[in-house]
Amino acid sequence: MAVVFKVECRETKPGDGVFVLGSHSSLGDFNPPQALRLSTTAAAFPVWTSVPVILPIGTAVSFKFVVQLEDRSGGDVKWETLQETNRNVTGVTGVVSTVRTKWGVYHSELITTVDEALVHAAEQRQEEAAKERQEEENLKIQKAESEAEEAVAQVPEDSVASAIMSRSRHRRNFSQSLISVGWEKIGSNCSLMDLAKEKKTESAVLKGVNLKHISSFSALCLMAGASEKDEARSHSTKPQYDPHNLEVPVVIVTSEVAPWSKTGGLGLVAASYSYEFPHSGHRTMLIAPKYKHYDGITLIGETKVLVNGKHEAVKYWHLIADSGCDMVFVDHPSLERGGGLYSDNHGIEWPDNLFRFTLLSMAALEAPLILKISGAFYGDKVFFIANDWQAGLVPFYMCHKYRKSGVYTESRVAYAVHNLGYQGQYHGVNACNFFGVDNSAARDLAQGSCVNLCKAALICADRVLTVSPNYAQEIQTPSGGFGLQDFVRAKVHSQRLVGILNGIDDKWNPETDKIIAQRYSVDTFVEGKRVNKAALQKTLRLDQNPDCVLIGFTGRLTGQKGVDILGAIVPWLMKDTGNGVTGNFQLLMMGNGEKQYADVLRDCQAKFPGRVCGYVGFDPEVEHKVMAGCDIFLMPSRYEPCGLPQMCSQQYGTLPIVTATGGLKDSVKDISAGPDVATGFHVPVLNEAKLKEIVYKAADLFFHDHETFQAMQRTAMRTDFYWTRAIDEYEKQIDVTLYDAPIER
Repeated sequence: MAVVFKVECRETKPGDGVFVLGSHSSLGDFNPPQALRLSTTAAAFPVWTSVPVILPIGTAVSFKFVVQLEDRSGGDVKWETLQETNRNVTGVTGVVSTVRTKWGVYHSELITTVDEALVHAAEQRQEEAAKERQEEENLKIQKAESEAEEAVAQVPEDSVASAIMSRSRHRRNFSQSLISVGWEKIGSNCSLMDLAKEKKTESAVLKGVNLKHISSFSALCLMAGASEKDEARSHSTKPQYDPHNLEVPVVIVTSEVAPWSKTGGLGLVAASYSYEFPHSGHRTMLIAPKYKHYDGITLIGETKVLVNGKHEAVKYWHLIADSGCDMVFVDHPSLERGGGLYSDNHGIEWPDNLFRFTLLSMAALEAPLILKISGAFYGDKVFFIANDWQAGLVPFYMCHKYRKSGVYTESRVAYAVHNLGYQGQYHGVNACNFFGVDNSAARDLAQGSCVNLCKAALICADRVLTVSPNYAQEIQTPSGGFGLQDFVRAKVHSQRLVGILNGIDDKWNPETDKIIAQRYSVDTFVEGKRVNKAALQKTLRLDQNPDCVLIGFTGRLTGQKGVDILGAIVPWLMKDTGNGVTGNFQLLMMGNGEKQYADVLRDCQAKFPGRVCGYVGFDPEVEHKVMAGCDIFLMPSRYEPCGLPQMCSQQYGTLPIVTATGGLKDSVKDISAGPDVATGFHVPVLNEAKLKEIVYKAADLFFHDHETFQAMQRTAMRTDFYWTRAIDEYEKQIDVTLYDAPIER
């Protein structure tokens, strides 16, 4: 249970210290700034010793040593090099284990002694350290509150954050891609192949965007069923992490979940959660609004929740998904209506959204306590995952209502930030009355003259998760924090912020893909991609040219996705200037969204028939064919918290060109790393000139160095972006969060 680390180390110089790092929060989760310090004396040197530290009982914790500055203030960190894997130590009840070893030597000596007093002292130190971290976090939150206006002023004027923050109030809480401006719409059941056959592609006009419950805005909409996933997992990489809290149920709260409701990536990720956690072994409940009637659901309970001074009756409907997840849909008259999930058919936000999603959060917190499903309640020891601002009141009420009433004291809640740009900001709200809380709690919601649900969630969550490690860094800055960067930094200071790269669905696998013209593996991809390229060109009525570079783009047609920059370089791509590169391109652009960007696609196709296909809409089957048939996949996003297409393209050996932002930077290794490591190309700064430069570099490699280009394709195909990798990280965070003390406000 308590472990003391001793290491013989002569690697230090004046001002240095020796630290132990490991796969547990007490050992910094292998993060040097949070490492456990060891000490020595003139008499003891070169032996360095730690204080006793509490580790999980019966669970192997891996560890190694580093040398860095004593105050962990930066500079070089010297990691211990071990020829074998990291060492492991396992805590034992009521025993102090002393691990003694030498720097660089894998073997260690383990001495155990029964010393209840020492164990008790270590437990007290752990509790005191947790309280100190909480107090420091609270002080930083107070400072952030006092400097809130200054934080907003720090947002660069030319940044995406500034553009989103300057929107009108009725469009500030949702992605611009979800806003229609009154155009007519191509029928959602009309496939690209049908349009090509009927020769209607050029004449079809987008005049509107359907904002109904399952929209065509997001790509990657095909998902494998539970049986398909099970089959895929039987041949793929198994989880590497051994979870310690599988007996703790997971409760996912989300405003959308595919296929029942979806406008973007959140619905897809929520659907993946609903498979992954039951597959790991957790009893799992997913709670989402009932936007309309769904087949197969059964009424299983009802209750009343207090919102805006009135007790509102809500009903719960249930079905068991093929994965075994309990799907629970919250029913209230305010949730079911025509139009979109969040806005009407003109893109105007529903005026009662604050009410609707307050209702969702309160109903979600009651569900594990009152719903008896399959003969048993979930109970009050669960792990909540609250997704984006629509579920941001889950950590808020957990902290300010339930725990203070002695409920959910053993539960924890993680707040998952999918996009910090959308925060749930509402003006003219009497917070105490609307949310039924006191003035102290209301301060956590307040931001200037409005309430901000995302801010409250950041403050009150036991853990904050982002959808990629790099995005976790970006939201600590003025250009990525949208005015909340200081509250994010407070979470970082208390070691409660972690970025986890999302996973992709098992459907995206060229070896098993039933949609593409010919399946292939990393050993047969050259021929496989040749066949798929020809088939894609034929389908899209592009010239049959196996020697050109075929570039693909699929995504929402918005400014965020850099469609304007992409459109600007098309004439350059198409013009042959004798350099052996430009003029030898074909381009496929497929997407749905704003009219000005839809017109870019149409104009490019009209100017370069046979070489450019600009399709306004989505055909999910063609998207698979794009991944298999293209040579390069383009994602010139201005910002991208995670991004999934660039991961899918790599599985198919289609090298992505991405802006070095968010999850794109995490998931694509740039050519500068060398062909044995690189899987694509980074655009360091998104502008027309830089995008031309990187596209030229990639195409030049394709034309004049096939060996290197194909080496990168092989490396890309060997990447692992499936959920088995991601879920390992989620399970680690569940264990760490349950181990840590809860947030107290």
